Amino acid sequence: MRFTRPVPAPPVAGRVTRETRGKMAHRLRIFGPVALIGLAAVAALVRLMEFTPGPPLGPRLVLGRALLELRSGLPADVPPGGIAVAVYFPEPSRVVSETFRCVLNGRDVTSMLTVGANGAGGSVFPLRVGENHLRIEVFGQGWWSGRLFEDAIDVVFRSRPPPPLDQA
Repeated sequence: MRFTRPVPAPPVAGRVTRETRGKMAHRLRIFGPVALIGLAAVAALVRLMEFTPGPPLGPRLVLGRALLELRSGLPADVPPGGIAVAVYFPEPSRVVSETFRCVLNGRDVTSMLTVGANGAGGSVFPLRVGENHLRIEVFGQGWWSGRLFEDAIDVVFRSRPPPPLDQA
């Protein structure tokens, strides 16, 4: 004669037994630290989005590395006349260079620049006395898909007035 342990009957839906209470308590003990780690990760991402310069985190994850880099340093106060612009495409295989566009104070000045496969350069003029807005944009492929996305750089700088003729 064989003695076996009695097998408990499966719990009825909606009925809480001692065994299910123990399982639930164990799950809650595990859920607490996991939830705390998840909340800390979300808080870290929110902080990253607030203090990271450039586009928001969502577009940055889709686009990947920036398609444009402005290599010519523009001081906050530039002399009158024009400025030299040098733009570099870090990953030329992702950039559609035909879509490159440069806008100075609302006027398209792309024709003043020489555009190549790995960047663009040239002089842009005339500047307004006071505040000037330069926008450089190009379309390229994102990291995760073959879709095209726009990447842009916006620069605001001031141009000082020309010196008076008796001081020139």
